[in-house]
Amino acid sequence: MQIYRRTYLVPLALPGLIALLIVACSGPTPTVTPTLAPDTGVDANAPTGGSPASDAAPDAVPDAPAESGADSQVGPPTDNNSPGSSSTPTPTTEPEETPVSETESVGFYIRGFNSIGRGEYIEAERTFTTVIELEPRFARGWDGRGQALMLQGKLEEAMLDFDRAIELKPNLAEAYTNRALTRVALNDNDGASRDAKRAIELDEESVGAQLVLGRIYALNGNAVRALEWFDLAIATNSEDGATWWWRGRFYRDVLGEGDLALNDFNQAIELAPTQAALYVDRALLYMQANASSELARADLEEAISLAQDPKLPTIIERVENLLEILDERDSQGG
Repeated sequence: MQIYRRTYLVPLALPGLIALLIVACSGPTPTVTPTLAPDTGVDANAPTGGSPASDAAPDAVPDAPAESGADSQVGPPTDNNSPGSSSTPTPTTEPEETPVSETESVGFYIRGFNSIGRGEYIEAERTFTTVIELEPRFARGWDGRGQALMLQGKLEEAMLDFDRAIELKPNLAEAYTNRALTRVALNDNDGASRDAKRAIELDEESVGAQLVLGRIYALNGNAVRALEWFDLAIATNSEDGATWWWRGRFYRDVLGEGDLALNDFNQAIELAPTQAALYVDRALLYMQANASSELARADLEEAISLAQDPKLPTIIERVENLLEILDERDSQGG
């Protein structure tokens, strides 16, 4: 089934508790049109071939070009990479460790992450600014504010804070991971790969770095190795909806595996049901696969509802655009 260029929109990656922002991550143009099984609402006139086993090699994997980003020394993942970390791919909802301090900055630091967890990114930025003012050499304070800025889409400002965090604490893996994710949003793929590699050197179970490397390999045309990194991220933390979301986008946009993508999006939504961006991506899958418009419309309406508090204007705008496409498609009889 054909996805016409006028109906294809690049996938979203936007702010949320599990940090779906970063996120100007526009995905590669699909190399294969995704298909869905008949019971998911595919148009009766569309092909409905079943999905292959998840461990089968895809029929149309791009040849690996000379890779400018993902360094060969960082993988590929093997059985020796014993996953099991509870790391999250982007801003965490609570600090992994409390700063050693006798001042009130400890309370502000914890409060800042609580604000991120509630989606109050502006308040989180203000709170981490207070932490920095109280303890200007506390690297995690800069990293925390960088996360709050990143989630607001203030990517250049976030980069400055991550730079400062790394300057103060060169072995802070989280700062390299967050800077790598921000570089992805800025389309600095070489820089993202370098930061992700360094994060994994410091913490081999850094989920965010694993996801970044998966994305870089996908962009470089090495789908096999990309899938290894996405699989490792899920093995490392299968309770983080973002890991399933990133792999779902890869299945949809690179391999064209609609059923596998749908399974991953469903799992992501089960784990993080309040994240608007997840519903947008699932709706986009339905639209690309010519599934029933009711399925896509239901997801888009849920996304726009969730994007009201906190207000996510970019998601709202994308949803409105997709709804217009659906309306046009329905008015033309499909």
